[in-house]
Amino acid sequence: MIAVPDASRACPTTLLLPRLLGELNAAGVPDDDIAVAIGCGLHATTSGAERRTLLGAQMAVRVGAFDAQGIEGPVTHLGTTPAGAPASIHRRVADAALVVAVGVVEPHLYAGFSGGVKAVAIGCAGEATIAWTHRPAFIGAAGVELGRLDGNPFQKTLREIAALTPLRFAVNAVVDAAGRPGGVLAGDAVRVQASLAAANHAAWLRQVDGPYDLVFAGVPEPKSANLYQATRAATYIALQASPAIAVGGVIALCADLPDGTGEGPGERNFAALLAGASSPAALVVRGLREPLGPGGQRAFVVARTLERFRIAVVGAAGRRAPVAMGIESYATVADARAAAEARLGRRARVLAVADALSTVVRQA
Repeated sequence: MIAVPDASRACPTTLLLPRLLGELNAAGVPDDDIAVAIGCGLHATTSGAERRTLLGAQMAVRVGAFDAQGIEGPVTHLGTTPAGAPASIHRRVADAALVVAVGVVEPHLYAGFSGGVKAVAIGCAGEATIAWTHRPAFIGAAGVELGRLDGNPFQKTLREIAALTPLRFAVNAVVDAAGRPGGVLAGDAVRVQASLAAANHAAWLRQVDGPYDLVFAGVPEPKSANLYQATRAATYIALQASPAIAVGGVIALCADLPDGTGEGPGERNFAALLAGASSPAALVVRGLREPLGPGGQRAFVVARTLERFRIAVVGAAGRRAPVAMGIESYATVADARAAAEARLGRRARVLAVADALSTVVRQA
């Protein structure tokens, strides 16, 4: 079984799969004994056309592929981690003789960095596992932070879940702004992830001389497709010890959001939570008291962001641009800046980050 991320990750899967299948074939594993699990988590399942784009037209017919989706797919309960997380994994992945994880290593708000075991431990996990690991009380725990692997309870739990599965090998990449591989490593999932994270840490996490009144955060594809994914950039900027944005400042997400708030069950619940809350503080309190359901963790961290800062979207006007919980929408960068300066009564101090998901800014 080869576990790959869905289209929400800019993983060069079409370049990696042919080489990986070639290695497996050379080791005596025929195509008929190989399947590809698309790790959807609680995101929307994929269409045939989307699978061809994700895997490559030739790969999509060469080996069987299916969606490992946490709500719709059958799962097998493999046990419980020492911290109490249920390890529920898609049945076909759990039953495989060998699982190879394909992924991309980049900054991640909870796991420190993506990649490693995450393609299986979350991408191919059932709803119970995702709900437990993403509940607000857990993602708000000490040590759960962007850019941290060691001493991170979230990452530790993912590795403990993966240890109960047949995952034994990983192929991870880092990509440049154009989505091209900037480095690829293969081997033990934990070591591969740690090595790529260490090699790119300085390039991804940047200190700036803030605070700024307005930060324009570029959101590249595929994260620019919907609000659920695009808000990652806002939370990366806001939820750290030394944010580069001033309290009350605006984080303007440059994303066209062709899919609005998102179409999967997690995305839909995320939008409903934001729309139904009376205030950011009320949603934060609710999240600490009770489960918020699929996608609730993203609504929770967005609400935490909105407690101290403003969020705007630039470039999604006329495309179901969101306005829930005071999230603003502007047609152009100039419009967003003019609105911020009108509130301030002076010129705004502005920072622009071309890719706010791979370049995470913090105040020096």
